[in-house]
Amino acid sequence: MQIDRLIITGKFSHFWLKTVEGVNLSQHCAKCLLGKYDDRMVKSGELHNLALEDSVYYMCGVSEPYQWEKNFHLAFRPATGSTISMKEHGVEVVIRDAETLPISESFIDPADPNAGKDDYRACRNWQFAHYFAKNLVEAQK
Repeated sequence: MQIDRLIITGKFSHFWLKTVEGVNLSQHCAKCLLGKYDDRMVKSGELHNLALEDSVYYMCGVSEPYQWEKNFHLAFRPATGSTISMKEHGVEVVIRDAETLPISESFIDPADPNAGKDDYRACRNWQFAHYFAKNLVEAQK
């Protein structure tokens, strides 16, 4: 899996990429996704030909000034022969041998004690954490 091209022209206070090896549903935002941050990420500019491990990843950009609808979110995993090509919110990314994973409020477990809290429910990192917990946690072991 490789990021062939990442071009960031939007303004972001934070822009990160991390492996997702597990989740902590008692937290939201980046803290709910357990894994290692990739220190090669930048908040603006370009990256090319960035080799990645065979892992689940989450890429996130927090818009500046903060506007929820302008934040960037992409969850993905290895898929030989597939390519992600995405251009959204000032981010253009092409990732080879990868497929996107869903991020949706529909994956939130309604029995979760935080499911009724707006700051959790609206958090796309937390939405994906629920998807991961239901569908991918066994695959990571």
